[in-house]
Amino acid sequence: MLLPLAAAAPLFAVAAIPGSPWRRLWLGWLHGAVAWLIAIPWIAGTLEIYGGLPGVASALLLGLLALYLGLYHGLFCWLAGRLLARGDLPALTLAPAIWVALEWVRGLGPSGFPWNLLAYAWVDVPGALDVTRWIGSHGLSFLIATTGLALFRLAGRESRRGALATLLAVAALLSIARWTNLDRPSGDERRLDVAVVQPNIHMATAAMVDGGPNEQFADLASNYERLFALSREACEPGRLVVWPESAGWPYQLERDGRFAADLERVVAGGCSLLFNSARWDRSGQEARSGKEARAFNAAYLLTPGPGRARRQTYDKMHLVPFGEYVPFGHLLPAVRQLARQAGGFSPGDEVRLLDVDGARLGVSICFEIVFPEQVAARVRRGASLLVTITNDSWYGRTWAPHQHLRPARFRAAENGRPLVRAAITGISAVIDRRGRVLADSPIDEAMVMRAQVVPLSSLTLFARAPLLGPLLCVALAGFAILRR
Repeated sequence: MLLPLAAAAPLFAVAAIPGSPWRRLWLGWLHGAVAWLIAIPWIAGTLEIYGGLPGVASALLLGLLALYLGLYHGLFCWLAGRLLARGDLPALTLAPAIWVALEWVRGLGPSGFPWNLLAYAWVDVPGALDVTRWIGSHGLSFLIATTGLALFRLAGRESRRGALATLLAVAALLSIARWTNLDRPSGDERRLDVAVVQPNIHMATAAMVDGGPNEQFADLASNYERLFALSREACEPGRLVVWPESAGWPYQLERDGRFAADLERVVAGGCSLLFNSARWDRSGQEARSGKEARAFNAAYLLTPGPGRARRQTYDKMHLVPFGEYVPFGHLLPAVRQLARQAGGFSPGDEVRLLDVDGARLGVSICFEIVFPEQVAARVRRGASLLVTITNDSWYGRTWAPHQHLRPARFRAAENGRPLVRAAITGISAVIDRRGRVLADSPIDEAMVMRAQVVPLSSLTLFARAPLLGPLLCVALAGFAILRR
């Protein structure tokens, strides 16, 4: 419990090392590269097993990614070093602002990687999740950086009074956030019955494919039967059943008649079914030119209706580079995707909410859940329940599934919304509006997880203005750089 409180202190110790700015840059870069190598070693295994790359090449790519991500640490030490050397009170605000500005920039763009934000180190610190409804994850990163700098100052001889005052202010803010966010249930809350299906279907590897078509077919058939058996068990009238990403692969709703018929039979039991499948769409211009229809990584919601089930769709907007599309694919035709879908996906162009039994679902597919502003956009559009569906079987029993769960907890707390997470091999979870895990599943276990959630409609300060904190830190960082 005490260790996360000092999460940022070692970084400030590196940034305050005497010497030239270039020396701080290189030391900070080394600090960051080592930190990322420790945090995401599972990427090398994913590239080797599912990307078909040799072990040496996978390790090399992991090293290059760590060097890139470590550069943000180096830039922080370079930019904030002189501020820390001054030892004055403004450094307690300006230096953390530089860190948050760089952290926010790291998540921008189609290839942004806002993984393992500093805020996530405080996931279990009392009041930390509660305060994000005001200031978001980046705001909490600011508080953690400020706390780390204050602890670093207390260990020295300068600015101890200001450091102590800063620590007391952070503790007071967390306490206020916690005690003003207590649960106050009312008797007329409308609850939605939810069941998460975790089929425990692992990714097909090259070794499985080499085993021959009969072996591969038997494995796919077994997965298919288990998935629908669990779904029939979960389906009850009025209940929302949620599948994880890729659960029905390689079958697609729009191209496999048997798959579509089996889905219809599940929904005929009276439940609604949220699942993932590729969706194809051909615009008028593409149809006239004879081009192939565009593919989208989509979430489908089937709800009971007269005759056939009614369909609603959401197309994934933030795709994973080299997973769901190849950047500059026309220039790199030999680069293969890790995704199962043949050909590149196209990104969706709008936030679509899915309506079920009075609730409005804001769906995030896999990696989308790590982007705070994008999830807040769903809430501003009217989402009363957040859902994230993911395929974490790529990573096996590594740190990755646990690291991927943390952003979901923060998105729930930031927006004051319950969140349902369906993962194909785990960790599936039901999370309340304060980011607390009400129920979760073990990894590598097939199961149905049932819960009741309360869809909510009020907007938190963060949901109303998710960019307020990051942009304020960018402004403060710019001032600090000019002041330097």
